[in-house]
Amino acid sequence: MKRIFLSDVSGTEITIGGDDAHHLAHSLRAKRGDKITAVDAAGNSASIELTDFDKDTITARRISDIRQVKAERKIILADCLPKQNRFETIIEKATELGVCKIEPIISERTIVRPDEERAAIKLERWRRIAKEAAEQCARDTIPEISNLRGLDGWLKEISPLAEGTLLLFCWECERDTTVRDVLSSWDGNIIVLIGPEGGFSEREADKIKSAGGKSVTLGERVLKTDTAAISVLAMINYEYM
Repeated sequence: MKRIFLSDVSGTEITIGGDDAHHLAHSLRAKRGDKITAVDAAGNSASIELTDFDKDTITARRISDIRQVKAERKIILADCLPKQNRFETIIEKATELGVCKIEPIISERTIVRPDEERAAIKLERWRRIAKEAAEQCARDTIPEISNLRGLDGWLKEISPLAEGTLLLFCWECERDTTVRDVLSSWDGNIIVLIGPEGGFSEREADKIKSAGGKSVTLGERVLKTDTAAISVLAMINYEYM
C-alpha cells in the first residue's frame, strides 16, 4: 500500500495539498478510490481513501481506526560531509536502514564546507530526500536531519552520553575491535560516527574517545565514507533484526 506523511490524520475528512498532493498525483499516479497509509507527526497512522482530485488539492477520508506508531530502536548517524552528492545517497540508504536521526558534520579534513545560505538550501533538499525515502520503504517515521555543525561543537552537545547510548566511530587506526564485538554485548541506543575522506585526525579521535566513543574497525580495506556508513548500519540491522 502506498504511504504518505501528513500533518494530521486524526480527522475523518483529510485535505492533502502542496508537494504531497503533487507527489501523489504525478509521482505515484494515485487516482480516486485508491487506499493509502497516512502517518502524521504525532505518531498516528491510518488508512485513507482518496475521494476527489482538484487542481492543487486531494480530498480523502479516513477508513480505519488510528493506530500509534511502534517505537523503534534509536539509531543516530553522524556523518562528516563527503564530496559530490554522496550525502544524498547516505540519507536515502540510512532512512531505509532505520535511522531516526542524521547529523551532518564538518571535521578537520572535511572538504565540502557550504556557507550558511548554501547549507540551508542543502538542508531543505536533504529533508525532502529523507521524506521520500521513508515513504518509498514504508517506514512509520521520517528521520530528523539536523543542522550542519562542527565536530567539536557536536561532541560537546552529546557529552556526557545519555544513559543507554553507545557512540561508535569507525577509525582506520583501530585494528582489533569490530562492530560485532561491541554489538554482541549491547542492547541500547546507538550513535554511529563516520569520518570524511582522509578520516579523523589523531586529535579528533582522542576527543571522540574522551566523549565516550568506542573505535571500531571495518576491516583491512579503507572504505569510502558512504560505503562505511551503509556497512555499519547494515551490520546493526543484521545484529538486531
